[in-house]
Amino acid sequence: MFRGKYVVVAIFVILAVFLVVSFPMNEWFSETMSRHQLLQLPVMIVLGAASALTLNCKTVNVVSWGIAILIFVAASVVFWMLPRSIDLAVIHPLFNRVMHFNMMLVGFLLAPVLRGMVFEIRILFIGMMSVMLLATGFALKTFDVLLCSSFTIQQQHETGFYLILVGFSLFVITVVIFFKGLNPGNIAA
Repeated sequence: MFRGKYVVVAIFVILAVFLVVSFPMNEWFSETMSRHQLLQLPVMIVLGAASALTLNCKTVNVVSWGIAILIFVAASVVFWMLPRSIDLAVIHPLFNRVMHFNMMLVGFLLAPVLRGMVFEIRILFIGMMSVMLLATGFALKTFDVLLCSSFTIQQQHETGFYLILVGFSLFVITVVIFFKGLNPGNIAA
């Protein structure tokens, strides 16, 4: 009985946050590149993951399905970080809504996959995402060419700096998890 009330409240909160972020706050998020890339996209991913955890979705234990889902997740994140996609998401409200639902789907799929995948695949995926964020951050920080016409070069450089910090932090977390996950008994002497 208590679990059912918790699920209803959690779904209501997730839906309310989605509506606030996606509609009244959307213009605020779209004003700067850093808000759009570093706040709005992760919020949607977290909302999707929270939805999967709230609904107690079945863990994906089949490696082939897990890898396929992780490829979809990586492709979706890469797509929404492309300059043309960023411009379209900021300019066209319908394209922006597609981005919101896609990022929620990414989070919704990511939670059960990361729980069920073998250690090595999780580490490779997190490491790959950190490298992608670092590469994007360095490109945005170093290029003096306007990559997204919806934002300024200063916003591009600022977003690049923060993406470098996020990518580096994620890389450090990956390394820490990797070495904590190593079993000393498995290492040949």
